[in-house]
Amino acid sequence: MELDKKEAETVNKAILFWEESNQISREQAEQLRGSYQLRNSNVDAIAIYALISAISCGLLAFGALVIDEKWLEMLRQKWGISENIFGIGFSLLTALFVFLAKRRQIRFPQARASNEAYNITIILTVAIAVTYWTRSFADAQSNYALPLLIAAVVYGGIAVLLRSTLLWTVMIISLAGWWGAQTHYWSKGSFRFLGMNYPLRMTVFGLAVWGSSFLLKRSGSMKFLQEVTYSIGLFLFLLAAWTLSIFGNYDDWEGWKLLKQGHFWYWAAAFTLMLAGMLYYAFQKGLYVLRDLCLIFFLLNIYTRYFEYFWDRTNKGIFFAILALSFWFVGRKAEQWRNKTISTPTK
Repeated sequence: MELDKKEAETVNKAILFWEESNQISREQAEQLRGSYQLRNSNVDAIAIYALISAISCGLLAFGALVIDEKWLEMLRQKWGISENIFGIGFSLLTALFVFLAKRRQIRFPQARASNEAYNITIILTVAIAVTYWTRSFADAQSNYALPLLIAAVVYGGIAVLLRSTLLWTVMIISLAGWWGAQTHYWSKGSFRFLGMNYPLRMTVFGLAVWGSSFLLKRSGSMKFLQEVTYSIGLFLFLLAAWTLSIFGNYDDWEGWKLLKQGHFWYWAAAFTLMLAGMLYYAFQKGLYVLRDLCLIFFLLNIYTRYFEYFWDRTNKGIFFAILALSFWFVGRKAEQWRNKTISTPTK
């Protein structure tokens, strides 16, 4: 069995503890140490960097094909091809790429990074196919949320078929875009929908995505999507809640700029208390994703509140010095708590 460096350190500490507490013999300890191998982390790093590079190039290709689609339009007009024919062509190309991706997964199940990078071609062809299909819809000009909804449904279906977290991530992003555009359409261009401005609407959306991850955890066939849905949903929820703490449920941009930020103090207080409660719960339950994301937004919240309330009133050097000391104190206490937990034997 191959383990990465951190996993190997954890296993080795456990074996050493069992050996020193006479729970296993020296021979058994050596046998356990020889039962695993250290994975080549350089190869994993290269695979991750290659995947990031592939995604970056894929996004550039998407911009060249969809955003700046002059060459497609030139070919279409030169040969007299209708938009529906272009939609059919890219739909067939998508089906071909899905078939090749599935076959590749069967042949190379361990090559997860390269398999996910290959799925970028599916993302692009689906986007182009949906773009040309929806151009022929009469409602597409007035409701531009429709292409995003269709794309989200297609991405979600293919993600389940190919068991791809990358496609599922694109599905959630497309769904977020659809939610913003569709509520704008339903509200007839107003900044409020059901009494909610954009930050509050996206907070509700992020909370819904985050909550759906707990349903996926109970689903046998889609359980593999639970972790990525949990992380993205939590991130979207915290990001939208952070913007809500700045703008409140205000729907007038020009009027908001004239107000003092203290007018929205209760939104900032509610966001801070929520983060503190979530952090406490994450530390108590050992939820690392929740803990790390909440810590990031807690730091962002502190900086935001400083720029809102104290930027023109306090000395910058003194403020950041106090902030550094406070974080050092929190980090020191957290390290002491961690060492105490590790040194306490589990009964």
